Amino acid sequence: MRRVFGIFSAATAIVVALSLIAAAGTAGLVVLLGQGFDRLNTGASLDSQWYIGVVGELLALLVATFLIPIVISHDSQALTSFHRSKLLKHYLSIGPLAVRRAGEGELVHAAMDSVERSVKYRSSFIGPASAAVATPVLILIFIALFIDPLSAILLLIPTAFVPVIVVGFQRRFGGANGEYRRAQGILSATFLDALRSLNMLKLNGGSTWMGKAINAATERVRQQVMKLLARNQLILLVIDSSFAVLLLAIASLLAWWRASSGAITPGSAVALVILSYLMLAPVNYVGSFFYIGMTGKASEKKLAEIEEIPMHASMANPLRVNLGTNGLFIENLSASYNGTEKALEDINLQFPVGSRTAIIGASGSGKSSLIRVLQGQLESTSGLIHDGRQPMGPATLKANSAVVEQHATLFGVSLRENLQLSAPAATDEQLLEAITQVGMDSWFHAQPQGLDQLLGEGGARLSGGQAQRLSLARALLANRPILLLDEPTSALDVHSEAGIIQTLRDLDPSTTIITVTHRLGLLSDYDRVVVMDHGRVIQAGAREELLGQPGYLKDAVEKLNQRTSQLQSGGLSSLGEGQA
Repeated sequence: MRRVFGIFSAATAIVVALSLIAAAGTAGLVVLLGQGFDRLNTGASLDSQWYIGVVGELLALLVATFLIPIVISHDSQALTSFHRSKLLKHYLSIGPLAVRRAGEGELVHAAMDSVERSVKYRSSFIGPASAAVATPVLILIFIALFIDPLSAILLLIPTAFVPVIVVGFQRRFGGANGEYRRAQGILSATFLDALRSLNMLKLNGGSTWMGKAINAATERVRQQVMKLLARNQLILLVIDSSFAVLLLAIASLLAWWRASSGAITPGSAVALVILSYLMLAPVNYVGSFFYIGMTGKASEKKLAEIEEIPMHASMANPLRVNLGTNGLFIENLSASYNGTEKALEDINLQFPVGSRTAIIGASGSGKSSLIRVLQGQLESTSGLIHDGRQPMGPATLKANSAVVEQHATLFGVSLRENLQLSAPAATDEQLLEAITQVGMDSWFHAQPQGLDQLLGEGGARLSGGQAQRLSLARALLANRPILLLDEPTSALDVHSEAGIIQTLRDLDPSTTIITVTHRLGLLSDYDRVVVMDHGRVIQAGAREELLGQPGYLKDAVEKLNQRTSQLQSGGLSSLGEGQA
């Protein structure tokens, strides 16, 4: 949002101006009432000019008071939308790897709570608080011009201590804001973990354990909030005791002294006391909303730190390569999730154009890690990925690969919007063709709203197999030269799996398919196999060639064939419990 005076936005400047108009209207009204009291006290009548002045001051007060909350509300909505959109764009620009490093819970908390507190600080606090600081000065000017200059000068002395007190407390208690911010971030991260793992926690009886973790994080936040509130109350106590009582006492003594000496009239003396009381209300506003100021500044600091997170290399501009005519090569590649333990080590592979490669191995062997490197979602710590001509970084890999993950990611919007994520310009005909390709046409024709059918949050209205097939349709719409599949048929029945396999067979022959799978029965559809173990490649090459060599693949396939023969000859009824 555009700033016009330093920290002030245009809306904040308007709020300050309206607040000062309201204060001026109130002060002018008090002065006129004092003058009216003097006239009536001397037996004089109130003329039309006095009444016009009172009406004018009342109108200024009422109009300004009416407009202030409207401006604040409009500014709050605009700021909230602006900052959340800005954060979302920043998260998208820095990429998922940078988001994961920063902590997803922290970033969700920033987009929700920190933005809300920052907006409240900007729209509801800075303007009124600035006006509150300026209002006593404005009232002193009224006292000097219309009542008594000497009284105004003497009242200025205690008033000058208020900004010093507020700034002093702010610096003294600023460290507590950081602790509060960190506690809120931990609570958000813990709760986000609980939501993600809800099914696992329920099935494994871990809900009590997670409840204790959330309670501990909540208690930490409560303690930090109580510290901030206690300090806020301390500020109120100091301001009330050191300033409010002192100012009222000084104003009352000045009114009595100046009226008894004949320097001011009785009406002016009454107006002087009332105006001194009006000087307290804005100052008390600063104390009452000091909590908003402290937490708001802490939130702004957090947002500034997030906006300084640099863009990950995977989000840079990709190189122009043609993987539809050039193969993909990996040389001496290593990768790590934490910078110390290697998830992949010394990988050397090649994927010719149009090849179909199955990556197999035991759980934890590095299959999914290799796929993440190829899709630009895991950094390599050493080695090279190239097309035979030039090296390719994460951004180039990501731009040239379409991905179908083991767990399909769908959103609670329409079918059309979910599919167009990978191809925003795709026509309805192209969307229907992709749906037919993955065997979802019969399901589609049963949907009353067609492409506008809502899928529910996370694709809740779909079975796991249906979600997986729509994820494949989205990848096909991307029309990229490399198709990366991570256990693409894990959620499918035999019939659906056969349909997906046929879809893959019918793809453009130049499409390079790389699939992570544990289904050895699917290897007949792949011409190349890569066998991994503990982050290393232990076998790689043409499928038929590896089957003829001693090693993991040959042994695994022979065991599978033996097992299949036993099932076919003996029947399922002959299997004892625990043998299947």
